[in-house]
Amino acid sequence: MKDIYDKIIKLKHFCLCHEYRLSSTCRISIAELKGVNVMEEGQLISCSDFSRRINISPSRGSRIIDNLVRKGLLSRSEKENDRRAIFLSLTEKGRKIKENIDREQQKFELLLASQLADEDMELIKKGLQLLEKIMKSNEKGDNNVRNNLD
Repeated sequence: MKDIYDKIIKLKHFCLCHEYRLSSTCRISIAELKGVNVMEEGQLISCSDFSRRINISPSRGSRIIDNLVRKGLLSRSEKENDRRAIFLSLTEKGRKIKENIDREQQKFELLLASQLADEDMELIKKGLQLLEKIMKSNEKGDNNVRNNLD
C-alpha cells in the first residue's frame, strides 16, 4: 500500500511544480492561478461560490479576489436589484491568463494521449475519479465508499 501512497505523492509534486511554473509565467500566485482557472468566460459567480470552487474559506477567498481585481484579472459587479450581491467575472486580461492555463492543461493531456492507448486513458480517468471520491468521502467521515461509487 505504501507504494500507491508514494506514487500519489510523486504525482502531487509533479502537479505542484507544473502549477508553480505556470503561476510564475503568469506572474500570479498558485491560489490566484486556481481562482482564474475555475472561472469561465462570460460567467458570473458569487464570491462565496468562488471560494467554494477552490476549496478555501470565504475570508481567504476574499483576499484572493481582492488581489485578482487589483491585478486586473477579475472584475466585481453588483446585482442590479440587490447591491449586496457581488458577482465576479474574468476581465480581458483574466481571459488571456485563463486561455494560457487551458492551453497548458490541453498540452499535458495531449502528451498523455500520445503515449497511452484510449483504453489506458479511460482506466486512468476512472481510477482518478475513484480516488477523488474516496478522498472526499473520507473527508466527510463516510467510510462506506463502495456503496456510493456511482
